[in-house]
Amino acid sequence: MAQPPAELLEYLHRYPPPIQSLALGARKLIHGELAPCHEYIFDMRRTLVIAYSATEKVIADGVCLITVWTRHVTLAFSRGIDLDDPAGLLEGAGKAMRHVRLHALEDLGRRELHALLRQARTRAGIKRRRGIPNDVVTRVKKKSAATFPWPRLP
Repeated sequence: MAQPPAELLEYLHRYPPPIQSLALGARKLIHGELAPCHEYIFDMRRTLVIAYSATEKVIADGVCLITVWTRHVTLAFSRGIDLDDPAGLLEGAGKAMRHVRLHALEDLGRRELHALLRQARTRAGIKRRRGIPNDVVTRVKKKSAATFPWPRLP
């Protein structure tokens, strides 16, 4: 796996070190299970989002995403309702999306979590090819300059 983009590390800087490690660990896990795929990183007011897709249409064709919060990291599945989850890891009551809250690096080693990612990859139609590098295409949304909602007076 390639080094995280500098912008991602900058975005993660506002979170506590254990959460930074957990977010990077979740990213590494997804790259290992989902690649080849597309990754889109963007910072929101209250959270950092890393979205994954089989195509460059990361939002429309999303497979899963990571959201980083101050006390945990969430791994959400866009079509989590369709995944088999005998361990009962998935939470949520929406129409389609389900998520798993991650609190420690040990959570990333659960076989059930790996199985959910493999199911999501299969359902998204992502094919792994032997002998060909399984690359991840990463895009980062740049922070926009702060603008005032009112006009400035001369």
